[in-house]
This record gives sequence, structure tokens and C-alpha cells, in this order.
Amino acid sequence: MKYFFLLIIILAQAQKHKFNSEFLNLINTQSKLATSMDAVRAVMQLLEDLKNANEELDRKSDIAFADYEQGVLNDCSEFTKITNQMNASVEKNTEDLEAIDDKIAQTTDYLNWNEKRRKSNDYKLEELAEQRCEANSLFIEALRDYREALNVLSWVQSDLEAKDSTQLLQKEEVEEFSQKLQAYTSLFNPNDTQLIQTNENIAQQVVSEVIQKVQNLIEKIQDHIKGLEEQEITSANDFVDFKRNLLNEQEQLQQEYDGRQKFLNSLMNDKELAQDVVDQCVAILENSKRILRQTQDSYNLQKAKLIMEKQKRHEENQIIIEIMMLYDQKVAQAKEFIQKNGITSN
Repeated sequence: MKYFFLLIIILAQAQKHKFNSEFLNLINTQSKLATSMDAVRAVMQLLEDLKNANEELDRKSDIAFADYEQGVLNDCSEFTKITNQMNASVEKNTEDLEAIDDKIAQTTDYLNWNEKRRKSNDYKLEELAEQRCEANSLFIEALRDYREALNVLSWVQSDLEAKDSTQLLQKEEVEEFSQKLQAYTSLFNPNDTQLIQTNENIAQQVVSEVIQKVQNLIEKIQDHIKGLEEQEITSANDFVDFKRNLLNEQEQLQQEYDGRQKFLNSLMNDKELAQDVVDQCVAILENSKRILRQTQDSYNLQKAKLIMEKQKRHEENQIIIEIMMLYDQKVAQAKEFIQKNGITSN
């Protein structure tokens, strides 16, 4: 029992340092050994075991963290590759989507132009048909006037040919002819109107001379009628050709419109698919970034936890070393005290 008080002094000094509950329980348990020296040796061994356990735990923690860190590096490398790939995919698929949008805009512009063009052609056909109808009415009216004038001149010619070609025309006869032709003065040139004017000069002409003038007028009217008919035929042919060309263009435009409309519908489907691809790539990209951030954050937390635990164990070992040095010092002091005072055990 002579070392009991020495052990009490050592334990009192040791308890000035902070230990976890497990450490204190172990010391308290070992302090109940049979002899004081056995208790001291047991405590020293316990402290040495605790120190070695902490050092072994540090070694195992470093190995485990190194494996964990390599796994994190591999994961980060893979997710970085995925992120880069998704970035490239998003960029490429976005360009594809923009290209589709450009085609949609171009196709829509063409469809709008095509529709306006067909409406314009329809208006042209209606307007041209009205103009052709009006021109035809004018032609029929003019043709009727010329034919009526021709009939009157033919009647005048027949009446004159029934007379003596050498006799002179009387004023009354000239007035009768003039009245017949008065309604058609607008059809004749100024030089041709002398026949239908009542004056002394015409009245003094012989029948044969007047017949020749009437014949000249008949020929001119016939030429006018022929010219009108040719002009009408040419105009009608031009209208038919123009109408045919417009109708052909309308048919072609309609076919192109239908084809481009189908193409536009296909582009809209392509756009929907392309947008889905872009959305999926963006989702994968954002998810990869999120996992990468979470992995890095988890790694930082684990590393900080490891550093904290190692620091804690380092501090515990420092305390253990100090206590062990204190034990050695107190034991040496106790032995020296015993030797100096000649204390012996019972």
C-alpha cells in the first residue's frame, strides 16, 4: 500500500488534462489493480495502447480517405467529361434548333409570298376578264356601227348606180344621202365627210364621181372592220394566252404551296424533337453539374471531418504523452523519495 498515495498523486496530476469518458473509465478501472506498481504499469500500458490506437486509427483513416479520395477524383473526372460532352451537345443541338427555326422562317415567308401572289393573280384574272368583256362590248358596238354605215353606203351606192352616171346630182338628192349618213360622221375622217355635207360643190358633181367616192368609203369601212376583227382576235388570243399562263402559274404555285406546307409541318415536328433533345441535354448537363457539386461538397466535408478527427486524436496523443511523461516523473520522484527515507513495504 506504500505506492497507493503515489498513484493518487499521479492520477490527480493526470486529471488536470482533458480525456474522453472511455479513457477515464479505463484509467479508473486499471487503478483498482492489486498493487500500486501494477496499477502504474497498467495505466502506462493503457496510455501506450490508447496512443497506439489513435496512431493506428490515423493510419487506417488516411488509407480509407485515400481510397475515398481516389474514388471522388474518378467520379469528378467522369462527371466532368459528361458535363463537357453535354455542353457540346447542348451547343450543337441548339445550333440545329436555330437552323430549323431559320428554315421555318424562310418557309413561312415563302408561303406568305405564295399566298399573296395567288391572290394577286386571281385579282388580275378578274380585272383582265372585266377589261376583256368591256373591250369585247366596245368591239361589238363599233362593229355594229361600221356595218350599219356600210349598209347605208351600200344603199347609197345602189341608189346612185340606178341613175345615169353622167347626170348631175340634185341638191335634194345630196341632202337625202347626207341625212342617211349623218349618224355615222364620227366613223369617217374629215376628208371623207364631204360626201355627207350639203353644199353646192357636191350637188354639181356627176353621179359617177360620187359613186367612186362612196366606193372609196365602203372600202375604207371594210378595212376598218377587218382591222377591228383582227385586233379583236389578237386581243382575245393575248387574253387567252395571258390567262393560260396565269392559270398555269396558279397551279404551279398551289403545288409549291402544298409541298412547302407539308415541309413546314415536317419542320415543326423536327423542331419539337430538336427542342426535346436540347431540353434533355440541358437536364443531363444540370444534373451532372449538381452531382459534381454535391460530390465536391461531400468530399470537402469528409476531408474537413478527417482533419478534425485527426487533430482531435493528435491532441489526445499529446495529452497522453504528457501524462506518460508525468507518470514517469512521479514514479522516479517516488522511488527517489522511498530510497532517501528508507521506506519499506509491509
